[in-house]
Amino acid sequence: MTTFSAYAANFDTYPKEGEALRRLAPLLDSLKRVDFLLRVADPSRNQGQMDSDLDIRLEQSILALGASSFMLRMPRTTPQKLDFAFMFAGQKVAVEIEKANREKILRDFLKCHVYLHAGADFALVVLPKNYVHKLGIWNLFEFGVHLFDDCRRYGFGTEDNLGRILLVGYEQLLASTNQSLSVKTRQEIRETLIRSAELS
Repeated sequence: MTTFSAYAANFDTYPKEGEALRRLAPLLDSLKRVDFLLRVADPSRNQGQMDSDLDIRLEQSILALGASSFMLRMPRTTPQKLDFAFMFAGQKVAVEIEKANREKILRDFLKCHVYLHAGADFALVVLPKNYVHKLGIWNLFEFGVHLFDDCRRYGFGTEDNLGRILLVGYEQLLASTNQSLSVKTRQEIRETLIRSAELS
């Protein structure tokens, strides 16, 4: 396992109006940079697929900005794993982080409905703007925005519940160069690791 320092920046939110944004903007507007580690288990397998500890680091950053940790009690009949929850200005907020799989975003919206039913006032779905894979880059935040608009357009969820869900997008950058994570930077990381393994 090899790690690289990275950070999340250039945060964005959607929708651009509504109660969720109004209540949480004072916190989210203060979120400028979240340092985290990119992990590569094996550069020779799966094109050097990366994982990260962003979920833990994001929670720590939010708590450092004045939120407090909160345990959301889930129904026993609903075995959903919540990434984390916090309390801010009297509001209970559940957080769902989707790092890589755009096909799971719609399910993330469903999970948010479960969290709201379990007592959360609001739910955040956190999505990267530049998830890099072997075929290119996916903007999961943009994809999530389109899905969210489709949910509203076609009545997939009540307006009240959708109005309490907020999407949060972020850009991933390498700390060593301040370059946005891209196909090129991902390949450079993979090649560096392969060369290191050959020399050792």
